[in-house]
Amino acid sequence: MEASEASSARTVDQSELRVNAFFSVAVLVTAFISHRWEWVAWQACALLLTTLHLGFGPYVALYRHVLSPLGIVKPEVCPDNPEPHRFATLFGTGVASTATYLLVTGRSLPGWALVWVLISLAAANFVGWCAGCFTYYMLNRLGFRRAFKHSPVKGTFPGARPHQG
Repeated sequence: MEASEASSARTVDQSELRVNAFFSVAVLVTAFISHRWEWVAWQACALLLTTLHLGFGPYVALYRHVLSPLGIVKPEVCPDNPEPHRFATLFGTGVASTATYLLVTGRSLPGWALVWVLISLAAANFVGWCAGCFTYYMLNRLGFRRAFKHSPVKGTFPGARPHQG
């Protein structure tokens, strides 16, 4: 089965991604306003847990066990590949961890700059474009298919949020 055929049978709840992005922005803006590196460290841990297993992610758990059951956020399950999102989350873990290290060691300017990079990327993800997914798909196109196996859902620009089919 080709990657494009396999990807059409796979789904991702886009509402989980939006909730994750929303709370990532909220936590990181709170960190910046309060000038507290601990919030950035929390975000790094939240991203790491989400990378290890989607169900371990605190924002995903909030969505699945509170926001969705109460009808506050409705599921939006679309054809999509989960691997690019996991790749993006892993990359975010690295950036948030680096920002935490920089902030803890007194390198405020580069630390907060990385925080604002994360805020910008999470905000872009909230509105429908994932830079980490785009990177994953570009690595696939460049021939790194052993590690980056999946192509975008047919008819979707790499990194853009697919629509319900």
